[in-house]
Parts: sequence; C-alpha cells; structure tokens
Amino acid sequence: MAIIILLIKADYSLAQADKSTLATKAMKAVVDQVESDWIDDRWSKVQLGPFLSSTINTRNGRIHKGIAIKIGKKEQATVCFNTELLSYHSGWIDGFLNLKSKRFGLIEWPEPKGEMIFINGNQVGWSHESKWKDPRPNKLGSLPRQWGKYLGLYRHGKRVVLHYNINDTTVHESPWAGEVNGKIYLSRTIEVEASSKKLSNLIASYPNANTKHVNSNNAKIVHDSKELWIKVLGQKASISINDNRVYLDIAPSQKKRFVKVLYSNSKEAIEQIANQKKPIVPLSDFTKGGPGIWSTLETSGIVGKINNSFAIDTIRLPFKNPWNALLFTSGHDFLNDKSALIATVHGDIWRLTGIDKTLRSVKWTRFATGLFQPLGLKAVNNQGYVIGRDQITRLHDLNNDGEADYYENFNNDVYASGGGHSYNTNLETDSKGNFYFTKCAEGNPHGGTLLKVSADGSNLEVYATGFRNPNGMGISPQDTVTVGDQQGGWVPETRIDATQRGGFYGYIPMHHRDKKPDDYDAPFTFVPRIMDNSAGGQLWVPANHWGSLEGKMIHLSYGRCSAMIGITDLSKKTQGAMISLPGRYLSGAMRGRFNPHDGHMYVSGLRGWQTSAVHDGCFQRLRFSGGKIRQPISYSTHPGKIEITFDTSLDKNLAEDVESYSLEQWNYLWSSQYGSKDWSIINPKKNERDNVTIKSAKLKIDNKTVVLTIPNLSKAMQFELKYDMDDSQGELVRGSLAGTINKL
Repeated sequence: MAIIILLIKADYSLAQADKSTLATKAMKAVVDQVESDWIDDRWSKVQLGPFLSSTINTRNGRIHKGIAIKIGKKEQATVCFNTELLSYHSGWIDGFLNLKSKRFGLIEWPEPKGEMIFINGNQVGWSHESKWKDPRPNKLGSLPRQWGKYLGLYRHGKRVVLHYNINDTTVHESPWAGEVNGKIYLSRTIEVEASSKKLSNLIASYPNANTKHVNSNNAKIVHDSKELWIKVLGQKASISINDNRVYLDIAPSQKKRFVKVLYSNSKEAIEQIANQKKPIVPLSDFTKGGPGIWSTLETSGIVGKINNSFAIDTIRLPFKNPWNALLFTSGHDFLNDKSALIATVHGDIWRLTGIDKTLRSVKWTRFATGLFQPLGLKAVNNQGYVIGRDQITRLHDLNNDGEADYYENFNNDVYASGGGHSYNTNLETDSKGNFYFTKCAEGNPHGGTLLKVSADGSNLEVYATGFRNPNGMGISPQDTVTVGDQQGGWVPETRIDATQRGGFYGYIPMHHRDKKPDDYDAPFTFVPRIMDNSAGGQLWVPANHWGSLEGKMIHLSYGRCSAMIGITDLSKKTQGAMISLPGRYLSGAMRGRFNPHDGHMYVSGLRGWQTSAVHDGCFQRLRFSGGKIRQPISYSTHPGKIEITFDTSLDKNLAEDVESYSLEQWNYLWSSQYGSKDWSIINPKKNERDNVTIKSAKLKIDNKTVVLTIPNLSKAMQFELKYDMDDSQGELVRGSLAGTINKL
C-alpha cells in the first residue's frame, strides 16, 4: 500500500504559507540582483536517488557525461561511469559528491567526495578490433556506433544496472559494494551476451602506480604504499596487464557469460568473498521493474479569481518535503490517465494525480531522479521523454508502480564540453514525430543551435544556428519551429524567431559557417524589455479553445513571469507582434502545455538569475472563462497605415480619436556589446525612440477594425502601438501592441 504524506500537516507544512523559506522568498528587483543573490547551498542537502547524471570534475579530468552511482546497502562507495566512453572513470569510498552552490548549483560541476580506490581517467572502456585509442575527433561525443553505444540504465530499488552494446554484443552490468570484517570491497557483476570475438574491458588503474599480474584471475596495484587487490570470477574470464592498467578478457562463447570483478584494499576480504563460491546472480532479475523507493506526497491547490476573462489557478508545490528535494520546475506534459509529469532542473521527474477543477487533493510521486539538469519534457505515446544536458531519456515504468524503472537513452548524440551555461532546453515534436531542442552557446559544433532528432532517435542534425542562450521554443500546428533567445552580445533584445532549416539567427560566435556572416535572418519579432527581458517557450491555442484567440501563438516570459499572445502581421506573415495576457506567475514562465483532458493551459518554470520570480518553481493553470478580452486579435501593416482588429465592438468616437493612440518606433544596434540601447530611425546616431504621428483613425463597418493613417510609418526593429479607449458597452480597452516591421 502506498504511503501518502499530507503536506498540510505540521512536519511538512506547505512552504507557500511560510514566507521565510528560501523556496518562496521573493528576490530583489531584477536590476538589483548580483551574483551573491544566486548562491544557495540547498542542493547539497537534497536526498538524491541511487545515481546522479552530470558533468563531473576530478583531479584526473572532467567527465562530460558521467553517472555517479551510489553502491552498497550502506552507500559505502561510489563509481563514476562515462556514458560516452563506456568506461568507469573512477571509484571511491566514504562519500558521494560535493555539490556546488553557485547559481543554485546549476553552473558549476560536482566533484568526488571520498578516498579514491581506482582512477582510470577518460579512457575507452572496451576495445574494438584490439584497438584502445580514443577514435573521436577532438575527443568529443560518443564512441562510433560500431564500437559501442550506451543504451540506458535500470533502477531496481537502490540498485543500478547499466545497459550498453559493445561490438554488437549486449552487456548488462551492475556495480555494488559491501564489507567483510570491516573492510570495504567494490564489485562489478557483468552479464555478456554470446559473441564470436574476445571482449576486453579496462578494469582498473591508478596514476603513477605499479601494477602486478599475480595470476590469470588476480592483479595488484600499488600506490603510495597502498594496495588495491583485483580478482575476476567467472568462466572464460581472465586478467591481463598492459601499461600498468588491469584489463578483463572474456573469451568468445555461443552462450551468455556471467563475470564478477572484485576490488579491495584488503587481500583477505577478496579471498573470503571468492571462497564463498556463491553463484553470480543474473542481472536479468533486475531488469523487469523493481520496488519503488519514494513515498507519495499530497498538496492542495488554489483556484484563482477571474480577471479580464482569465483566471490563474495554483497547484501548490511540495517545497518542504522529506528529502529536501528542490522544485525548480522546468517542463511538463500530460499522460492518458490524466496525470502529469513535471521535470525539475535538479534532476527529478514528478508524477501528479488528482488534477481536477477543485485541486483539493493533488498527489506527488518522485517518478524519476538523477537526470542531468532536464529543461524540457514531452509525452509521446504515453511515455515521458526528457531532454538533459547529456541526452534525450525515455522513461519506462516496467511494473506500473508509479516510478520509472528503465532510463532509456533515446538519443545522446548532442555534444557536451563542460560549459557552465550550455544547457539543452525545451523538447518538442513536429507532425512527423521528429524531436527538436535548443542548445545554448558552447565551443563545439552543437553550441548555439536548434537540433533535430529523428522520430526513432537514430539521428541528430543541426537545423539552424546563431543562438546565444535560447530558453524557449515551440512548434506550430503548421510545423514552424520558433525559438526565443536571450538578450546579450549579438542579440540586442529578446527575439522570437520563426526558423527555417539552415537559418542563422544573429549570434556571431555560434554561426557555424565557413565564412563569418555579415547579416542574420530577421526575427518574427523583437520584444521590448518592458514586456520580456528573458524569453521562455511558445505554444499555440488549440482549435475550438479560447474563442477569438484560437490558433494563436502564446509566448512565455521567463524574466517577467508572464504570458503574451503573438499575433502575425497579416500583410507579411514572417513578422508579428505581442500583446500581454493578464496575470503573473509565481516563477519564471518557461514551458506551457494545453491539457487535453480539461482544455486549460498549464505553465511551469523556475527562478535562476535575472528574473522577477518569487518562488523556486511553479505549476499553474490558466483558465479562459469565455467572453471578450478587449484586445487586438489581428493586425496588418501597409505603407502609410496600420489596420488593427479587436475582439469587441468599439466606441466609435473614441476609436476614431487619434488621441486614443500613440506610436513609437526604434532600432537596435546589432553588435558584440551586451544588449542595445534604443536608437532613432530618423536620426540613427541619437539614442531615443521616434514618436510617430498618427494622422487619422477610421473605424470600419464591423465596428471592430480601426485603420490608422500613419504617413511616416517605416520598417523598424521595434514598434509599440499603445491604445486607450472604451468598447461599445463602455468597458475599458487599453494595452499595447509591440512588434517588428521587417518589410513594409
């Protein structure tokens, strides 16, 4: 029977009600925030699951895609597996990882904590055609597919089973640890399918050590008067030594082979285990779904009041929980049973049930843990796909107990080279099932790009380039892929791009071309910083939803914790503008999904840096109650005029009064400087906006469309049209339309 912890009770009262908690304490104004405001050691206090995927720094090299695995019933030891090289970088006892506090632990890499037992470094784990030399160009990315491929890992309770191919041979293996007479030992249980060729694996080494081949099944490494004894058990398995490294050799066989490797500083401990002559347990027993390890939590939500046809409901997050788990929410989607999967950037996936009209009882279960800073989640065929810095992971609940048992590597071809800010963000699919995500700037061929992965996960390609730090994207019903990029060098202001294959979108250091570009593909729109200082993702209002807003783009603002409607310029469909939706979210709005079960939009997001968020994360519902929003729903630009249509009939006198409107236009400077001032179009050397005269306003026969005559209307990187009037019923119509005119 599942255990449910009700978070309304004393021990774990809802953190939203406790304004003193770090999770719900509002930060300074964005302009006043400095680096010290983003130092937070809570990450080091989280009770993690059995493993953590991350880039890991060691004194003997950085593992770009590592998995630190806790081993032993008492978690006496840790091993670090390199998923690119299919090797163990190192193993240590008496500790796990030192987790960092800078920028909430999201920008600096953890380090091993404990005493090193062996250190192989970043070496290839298995030979291919008797070759051991790293074949990868610039030592980036995974091994060639014909050499080997990481397939995923199984979690069975607190035990981990790694799954990969070597030379077309499937391998399962599980590290573990134990004690004999107070002496710690490490072990690797390896299950190898039939193969016609010998397989060789790097077992252990230590820098500047002396290695001795004791016999065909035993070896010894001596370093600083410390001895590491190594023994191999199992038929057709033996030990060899080369260049002071210890290797496991597995002879060819038409049958599956079971091998066990033992490591200990105590020769007696190794011999005592071997003398027990216990059979090697098949790892297949751990690959069918195992016991869960997390209890279920319960929170209640708040149903919001309607404001201008919209209401924001809040699903409370269990900020205060038994594991100190952090809830910097970073993506979500919905499953067929009406439950939701929610990612957090520190590596958890939560499964939520009880999402109904009242939100009185929402149950939370840690569905998966240990992922590498996931910043996007997509449900496809009722399974969760998650994008981390290392790969797209497909999660499987093999025994339907509400927790993931198999973390499948769907595709891990994206390069990682250790950049602190080089996040992989968003995860979306087109109508053909292809996946897309964005990668922030980094010094490798995938840095600052939009990446496409085939529907079967077999292939990754660069779709577009020239992005700085994109934290938002979307795919329209017509398969237009949009990207929201952040202001900075070569990105003068937040920009939303409607991308095309092969396009370049402005950030020069990531152009990835033979020749440096002297221009860029124009954006769909720039967004003035008063509306959005840091972009989130985009989504589209589904058919038969939200009345006159059906089919329109919604753009989320991470920096302003808000949402906007993107409206396409009907005269030039490659450009557009934004209007603000009412309401503000509790954290930086990054990801949005319409729930197919209730038709409402759900928003998740987090606070990191340069955001006005007041909570670590949020999961909130935007409901449209019907009626008029009293805002523009379409517009078009033409030489000398703008035509704008509202969703309500307007007061004729006010609609035709030019004093009801004001228009400013300006340009930005595209340069390596961080951001840009607002520059006059009329006088390009002046730092100012141009006030543009509106000569006349005419209300058309539909009483909703206004034609503004503007003789000096021009192309502009940014315009803002403000309006302030009443509709025909005397209700206020006020707001602004801000966009870009690339062509006129």
